[in-house]
This record gives sequence, C-alpha cells and structure tokens, in this order.
Amino acid sequence: MVEQASDAILLLNAQGVIQYANQAAAHLFGCTVEHLHGEVFGFVVTAGEPTEIEIAHATRGMLSADLRAVPMRMEGWEVSVVYLRDVTERKERLLDQLRLQEAIKGGRIGLFDWDLQTGEVYYSPEWKTQLGYTQEEIGSDYTTWLALLHPDDREATERQVAEYLKCADGRRYVMEFRMRHRDGSYRWILAQGSLIHGPDGRPSHMVGSHLDITERRRTEGHLQRLAFAVDQSPSIVVITDPDGAIQYVNRRFCEVTGFAPEEMLGVNARALAQTPIEEVIHQNLVFTLRQGHTWEGEFRNRKKSGETYWEQARIYPVREEDGTIVQYIKLAEDITDRKQLTDRLDFLAFHDTLTGLPNRSLMMDRLGQALVQARRDKTLLAVAFLDLDDFKTVNDSLGHGQGDQLLRMVAERLKGLLREGDTVARFGGDEFILMLTQLHAPRDVIPVVEKLQMAFTQPITLGQTPLVTGFSIGLAIYPTDSHRAEDLIRHADIALSRAKAQGPRSYHFYTRDLDDQLHERMQLEQAMRCGLEQGQFLLHYQPCMDMRNNRMLSMEALIRWQHPDWGMVMPGRFIPLAEETGLIIELGSEVLRLACLQLKAWQSSGRPLLPLAVNLSPREFHQSDLLERIMGIMEEYEVDTRLIEFEITESAAMSSVEQTIDTLSQLTRMGFRISIDDFGTAYSSLNYLKRLPVQSLKIDQSFVRDLADDPAAHPQDAAIIRAIIGLAGNLGLEVIAEGVETSAQREFLLKHGCRVGQGYLFSRPVAAADIETRFAA
Repeated sequence: MVEQASDAILLLNAQGVIQYANQAAAHLFGCTVEHLHGEVFGFVVTAGEPTEIEIAHATRGMLSADLRAVPMRMEGWEVSVVYLRDVTERKERLLDQLRLQEAIKGGRIGLFDWDLQTGEVYYSPEWKTQLGYTQEEIGSDYTTWLALLHPDDREATERQVAEYLKCADGRRYVMEFRMRHRDGSYRWILAQGSLIHGPDGRPSHMVGSHLDITERRRTEGHLQRLAFAVDQSPSIVVITDPDGAIQYVNRRFCEVTGFAPEEMLGVNARALAQTPIEEVIHQNLVFTLRQGHTWEGEFRNRKKSGETYWEQARIYPVREEDGTIVQYIKLAEDITDRKQLTDRLDFLAFHDTLTGLPNRSLMMDRLGQALVQARRDKTLLAVAFLDLDDFKTVNDSLGHGQGDQLLRMVAERLKGLLREGDTVARFGGDEFILMLTQLHAPRDVIPVVEKLQMAFTQPITLGQTPLVTGFSIGLAIYPTDSHRAEDLIRHADIALSRAKAQGPRSYHFYTRDLDDQLHERMQLEQAMRCGLEQGQFLLHYQPCMDMRNNRMLSMEALIRWQHPDWGMVMPGRFIPLAEETGLIIELGSEVLRLACLQLKAWQSSGRPLLPLAVNLSPREFHQSDLLERIMGIMEEYEVDTRLIEFEITESAAMSSVEQTIDTLSQLTRMGFRISIDDFGTAYSSLNYLKRLPVQSLKIDQSFVRDLADDPAAHPQDAAIIRAIIGLAGNLGLEVIAEGVETSAQREFLLKHGCRVGQGYLFSRPVAAADIETRFAA
C-alpha cells in the first residue's frame, strides 16, 4: 500500500538518515530507491504544520514539495515518517495567475463575465476604475454596459454583439467603441471576448476584457492628420530605406512626376535621375548622408514622360535609438520655373534681348580675357565697331518691327561668319562689336572684314522685301592702339566715325590723328554748351532785295558765335556738330529768341519792321514739341507772327511729307510765312510740292554762283534756274535767288522772272547796327 502511494514516503532515523523510501520518493528525487537508502535527508523535520521545501531533481531542476512529518517509535527507536507531495505544477499555475493579475492591474485591463442565462455581469475592479467609477457605482447587468456606450456607437455595437452571440463559430469578439467616463468625457475602448459553452453545448457565458485605447486613438488620429498633411503638402516628400529603395511618395511627387505611388514602391531613388548627378554633387551628397547629416542642394530628376525637372531638396536621415539609420526622408520643391527664370535673367544680364548676342558687359569681360590670352600668346587682337548702313531708312520706311527683324537676321548672319575664338556683340541700336583673336599682323584683319562685307551683299528678305545692307566699320588693334579693353572700344568707335564719313561699306583703322580730332570735337561741343549758357551766340542779318530797284524786302537771320578765346566762329564749323549732338534744338530756339529780341528793339526805336527769316534745321523741324516751343517764344516777346518767316531745306521737307504738310499747315495758320531753302539740291515730288503750304522757293546758291559773269557759258545751271522759276510761277510761289554776286547773275535772273535776290552783290551778313544804316537810307 505504501509502495503504491502517489506521495513520496520516507522513514528517517533520529539522525535524519533515510531508512526507507518508496517508489514515489525515488521518482520525486530523480534517482533509484537504493540510492536514497542511507542518504541524509538534509531538511529540518518538525512535527506540526506542513512546510514547503525545494528539492533538486536530477533532471528537472528544482521542484517544490509540501513536507509533513509524523514522529513515532518503532521497535524502541525514535523515527519520523516524512510525507512529500510534488506541488511544482500547482505552484507554477498559481504564479501564472498572480502574474496575470499583476499584468491586468498594470495594464489597466478591465475584465467582465456575462452570464447569458441570468443576464448578470461581473465587472472587475479594473473595469470600473477604467471608467472612473467605484465598486458601488456600477451595477451588475448588461444594461449598465449598454447605458455607458456613446449614443452614436450604441446601435452598431449592440447589433454586433447580437450577431456574435448568434454565430460565434469559435471567433473572438473584437470591437472598438466609446464609453462614458465618470467625468463626462468619452473614452475609446477596445473590447475583446469569447464564448464559454455549457454541458449542453450552448453558450453559457461571454467573458472578455476592456482596454482604454483613448491615447492610442488620439495618437492614431494625430498620425493620420500628420500623414494627410504630408500627403497634401505642397512640397515633394519621398521616404526610402537606407539603400535608397522608395517606401513612400506623396501626392505632390505624383503631380510633379506623373508616377503613381504603386509604381514607385521599391524603386531606387537614384533611378529617377535623368543623368548621373554631377560628380561633385554626388560625392558631397553621399559623404554628408553617411556622416548622418542633413544634405541640402539642387539636382535634376526625371518625370515619367522622360522630361527633366529641377529639385531644391533636403534629405534627412532617420535613426533608431542606437543611432542606426533606418530611413531617409527627402523634402523637395520643383524649382524648374524658378531655375528657368533665373537662367533667363542670368542670360539677359549678359545678352541682348532682341538678338540674343552678348551685350556690352559680356563683351567687355570676354575682351578682357582675350587680351590676357593675347599677351600670353604674343598675338594681336582686333576690335571692329560695326554700324549698319541706312538702318534709319529701313526703320522709317518699313517700320520698327521690320527694323527689329533686320537686326535679328543681321545678328544670325554675323554669328555664322565668326571664327573660333571670335565674339560678336550688340552694343545697342544698329551697332555691333566684333572681337577678332589670334591675329599675327594688322593686315590679317582685312580678309575678315572684306569677307564680312561680301557676305552682306546677299539680300536679306524682310517680308516680301529683299534688302541689301552693309556696314561701316571702325578698327582698333591690340597692342598697337591700346592695351586696355575700354580704349580699344573707344578707338574703334572713333575710326567708325571716319569710316561713316567715307560712305557706306567703308572701313577705317584707328590712328592717333583721329583721336586728336575727337578731342577737338569734344572740346567744341563743350564750348558750344558753355556758349549757350553764357550768351555767346549772336545774329548777323543778310537782306533780301528787290533786284529791280535795290529795295530791301526782308532779312535772313544767320547765327554767329563770338567765342571769348577763338574769336568769331563761323557756322560751318559748329552747325554740323550741333546737328549731330542735338544741340541744334537749343541753338534753334536761341536764334528765334534773338530774332524776336531784335525785332522788339527795332519796334521800340520806331524803325520800320521788315520780315525776318529764320532757318529751321532738319532735326529741329521734326521735333514733336516744335510748335509749342515756337509759340512760347513768340508769346514771351509779344512779336507778330507775320514778321517771322521760317526756312526749311528741301531735303527736310521731303523726308516725311505727310508730317511736313501737317506741321507747315499749322505754322501757316499761326501767321508765319514758309520758304523752301536750297531748292533744287534734293529730289522733290511735284505731287507733294504742290501740296506744301509754302509761299516761296529759294534757288540754291550753287546754281546761281556757277553762272558767274557769263550765264550763257553754263547752260545746264541756267536751264535749272529757268525751270525752278517756271515751276514757282506755275505754283503761284515767289522765287528768291541765293548767292547773287555779280550784275550778270542779277540781269539773268530778272530777265527770266526772278525779281528777289540775296547775296554779296547787295550785302554780306552784317550786325544789326550795320543793317540799321540801311533803314536810315
């Protein structure tokens, strides 16, 4: 019976030595019965309450056992009977339960047990604490749970519970819903449960747990909003693993590139590069990221269409707590438009907007570099200043649009003529600069220039109009003419002035004499400006005479310049420069002002007044404010407009006929008389001439002078004069002969119907005081 017992039984003598052990004891200690005999038990044995001991099993390790000892006498000896029961599994189950209880408490997991037969529900203290209630405040039925559900969740939750009870199929019940906390707020709950079936196989209980997941839901909501914000971000967002494989792209990336998100997953980000990233950028990017730093820069990527776009990007490493990089995040902007705008602005800063050629700034930079190279190579360099011949005529006749088109086509043709290392630039208007390098002698420039001129003998077609143009060219050579870029440009410009004076398609090399002439020209211009400010200009007067009786009919006011150092300066020296620089506008106003002053003085002195002729220069005549300036002076000095006669040259009158007709008509309506000066020296259309509101024609003095003392010896000049007189008569115009110096000329003119003359035969241009003597006479 002892041998068959399930508990281990030992018999110990007074010294604690094992005298007997049953088979269960041998199993408990993991050895044989024979091995136990004679062994010291090793544990304190006392009678009374059971104690728990730990036994070292041979293979199972430490086992727990309940020990109970019963003392007795056997054959006169004091012995103890020890009963041992293996409680290892029971103790482990107890520990598991304790651990579970601690986990439930620590994890704040609330438990429930719903008796489906009675309707009663057990809610654990943790369940109640989870919602802020005490033991007494929560009932023990299903309706208590139902009442705490959020109104918006109650119907769906109750329906799901009912459906689960009908058809569980071994599945666990899992659902999330909101329940009311004691403080009035609602908490998100994760509910899980399962069914327990009774002996009859029908569900008897539903047991489960509640876990407060409010913070998790709040975090999930935050993450969802964050994810939405990232996806809707106006910036490109790309996330890759450490090797560059794409894990995420946002909506903006897809909009820019045309790729769908699923097309990008797993693709290496480097595959999007249109071309390998420039070596320096690539090395910097890799080095920076491997160091665990943020990289920032610009590079090009590829769209799905194959088109290239520019990105401004920042790439951030994402690390684990131990510092290991697990991801890279790229934030980028599509800067293609900005890049193109920047490139365009950079281009415009150094290029001409109309032709695309380098502008002055870029040419000066290249010229500076070329001069350094020329010094190093000991070669020559030439600067050619080109001015397009007759460009103003094209603009005036065909319009500015066609003029711009001509400049573009000229620029293209010039670029096609360049040698390697040469540069052509537009300096503005119709002016171009050509830089010629790698020359060995000044004469090397000539074939290039002649080739250029020959190329432009081929017509350029503007619309339906074929046009042949050419250049006037000024040339300066390094190092002969200068070592400085600015001086070479200036010297070429000086040489250009001489080339233009020689006529179309001319070229001229710079010389020191030209520089001296330019200096003199600048000195003259400054002196003129000073003379206008200081009142150095004055008028001389030449009478127009009735050649029949030598009676003075009118006078012509002629400008003179009384310079304090140079003395009397004649018009031939300063008028052309005044026309060129625009000073003629101020000079013309000064002439009219001085004429009005003189008329006013004569009027005040009681002298008889005769009409006074004033010349209008071509440039002055075409000013838009001409009429306003004239009337401003007339009103200031209160002079009768009938006393002023304006003379304009034939060429000025015919340069823009419709404008001329309009301007002269207004002057005539104001009371001024109009004469055509130097008639016969330009081409006049009779159709236009008859429309001009003028009162007289002045025969150019060159025709009259050539008659000399014998008009019969000059039949051509005589024929021209007769024709002009006849034309004037037919048009009802008075005719005046200029340059009358001999009696033979006067007689010829009178014979053929010209009664008014002007010239040295009657008087040179003289000061006002000398003219006054004629009044007296």
